Amino acid sequence: MLLITKTQEEDKTTKSGLVISATFRDTGPKSGTIVDMGQGEVNYKGDLIPIPELNVGDTVYFPDHTGTEIEDEESNKYLLINHKHIMAKLDRN
Repeated sequence: MLLITKTQEEDKTTKSGLVISATFRDTGPKSGTIVDMGQGEVNYKGDLIPIPELNVGDTVYFPDHTGTEIEDEESNKYLLINHKHIMAKLDRN
């Protein structure tokens, strides 16, 4: 499992000055940054299978409406998501 902070979407303004709220835009892949992650998952034999090629601090893309939104004591919002739902990782090289 991955703990992710979602990237905030901003309102966009068209050339004619019409403001399109991020709430009403088309749904599509969302992005976020991994802030914590588990070690992997255990298979039926009891072997630990590590999460491949993902690290804390990576920016990842995932489908809209995936995972569970959670909030900590300080009202910080996070998304708890299975690593299998990650569509892509942003390579900053």
